[in-house]
Amino acid sequence: MDTKILLSALQEVEKRAERVSEDDVLATYVNVESLTAALGAKDNGIVFGRRGTGKTHALKYVAQTERDKGNRVVYIDMEQDVGSTEGRYADPNLSISERATRLVVDVLSIVHTQLLEAAFAGDIKVQIDVLDRMLDHFQEVLVATETEQEDTRTDRSAQGSKVDAAVGWTPGGMPSLNVGAGSTRETAREDGVRTRQTGVVRHRIHFGGVTQSMRQAIEADDATRFWLLIDEWSGIPIDLQPYLAEMLRRLFFGIPKVSVRIAAIPHRSEWRIAGERGDYIGAEVGAELFPLLDLDEFVVFPARSREEQAQRSLSFFRALLFRHISTAVIGMGEDPPESEAELISSLFTQVTSLQEVIRAAEGVPRDALSIVGRAGLRAGGSKIAMAHVREAASQLYTTTKAAQLNGIPVARALLDRILSDVISGRKARAFLIKQDQTENALIQQLVDDRILHIIKRGWSGKDSPGERYDVLQIDYGCYVHLLGTHAAPQSLLGGDEDDEFSAVVGGVEVPEEDYRAIRRAILDLPTMLEDIAVGTHAAPIADWTERHGSAGDIKQRE
Repeated sequence: MDTKILLSALQEVEKRAERVSEDDVLATYVNVESLTAALGAKDNGIVFGRRGTGKTHALKYVAQTERDKGNRVVYIDMEQDVGSTEGRYADPNLSISERATRLVVDVLSIVHTQLLEAAFAGDIKVQIDVLDRMLDHFQEVLVATETEQEDTRTDRSAQGSKVDAAVGWTPGGMPSLNVGAGSTRETAREDGVRTRQTGVVRHRIHFGGVTQSMRQAIEADDATRFWLLIDEWSGIPIDLQPYLAEMLRRLFFGIPKVSVRIAAIPHRSEWRIAGERGDYIGAEVGAELFPLLDLDEFVVFPARSREEQAQRSLSFFRALLFRHISTAVIGMGEDPPESEAELISSLFTQVTSLQEVIRAAEGVPRDALSIVGRAGLRAGGSKIAMAHVREAASQLYTTTKAAQLNGIPVARALLDRILSDVISGRKARAFLIKQDQTENALIQQLVDDRILHIIKRGWSGKDSPGERYDVLQIDYGCYVHLLGTHAAPQSLLGGDEDDEFSAVVGGVEVPEEDYRAIRRAILDLPTMLEDIAVGTHAAPIADWTERHGSAGDIKQRE
């Protein structure tokens, strides 16, 4: 296979799934059996994952395969199809009830439009007036705030009387008597209405006749299943997400032929608002809505050993490159490579160059495609070598990931401290942090920007029962310039014996003798933040904490 054709095709590869045509969705999707089985489950469920891990591609794969089976599919991109979430739904001048109502009605309108189009095409055997009634009932959809109204009325009255008497003399010397009498009366009335809210403000959702019409239309469809696929859930303002979840639960969860699938970022999602008496608005994860798949865990391939994990990763990314590049080559009018082996041998100088791509991507398919594309430009018509991969990874980090921190000096300050402590201090590339501290807004910002990568959740050791930790790995781009020098990271957590901790990622128990290295690798986040606050970042940290006290309040940035 001509290397120059492959290098040209690399520049034609689409990095974002929303730009992939329907015809290419199936061609570029890496069909792993366990992944496909989870995506096709009938339960209403969630596909979790960071940005770039393939959530959109997974939903589009489901949409295409189910349409090919003759099933009904409604796909909604919450960032593209329902208007501007930063405008209409985040407007501080609107009440939350008004914003939530607009959001729910917009989503219902998309479903209604697609059902109406199917009815006109003869695909759904339902009377058009049923769908018309559904549209009429949209005005009954209301997210209302419960309040108390108090009427006040005040009556005021006053009454009085007086008598005046005076004695005088006439000019003729005769006495005279003047007597006067009078009365006063004043009446006033005040009426008023005062609205008072007491306790926790609660909301309720009214759907009127929408539910009945929606059920009637879906059940009249000859399709075996009705799929509602909601992408970019985390693009909805987090305070409105429970109301949309409530709508889904009320309208769709009770219909046996409906399967709802939602793609979401874990810490950017809020599924319900708890009430005072055990009731709630939204959907209960694990009881009504099930976490079917976590692509963060899937792409780092939990396995029984490092060797098995490395082999799974290599197989996946070989298939990823083969499918995407072959599709691009066909689009150029050329014959694609016959096999993965031919592609790899024609594109890379040696297999270690591909392994370096996998290492640099940190389990994120989108980053892998970006790194290979940039490395191909540096290859200059020749095969991609290790040096090209490292240069490309460094540029990707500098121009995209690190650049995103320019407007967040406190996050950059924290990253600098982590790099100093972990890479420079311990010659390591990963660390442990208490699970509750992972929810810190600054840590989540670095995870969002793919500068820190969560490679294991909820690990606990025998020497600290009850304490649970997350294992976070520092992005390859942070230390790629150190590779080949004495300052380069030497192991996962630092120390001579802790390489065995790599087995934690695969779920294998850590040997007892490695606990010393593990304890050294625990990051003390509160102390770090205190040290940063003492310096020039004290004011920015205080301002950040006030504005972003929880992970859900962080400004969403691509």
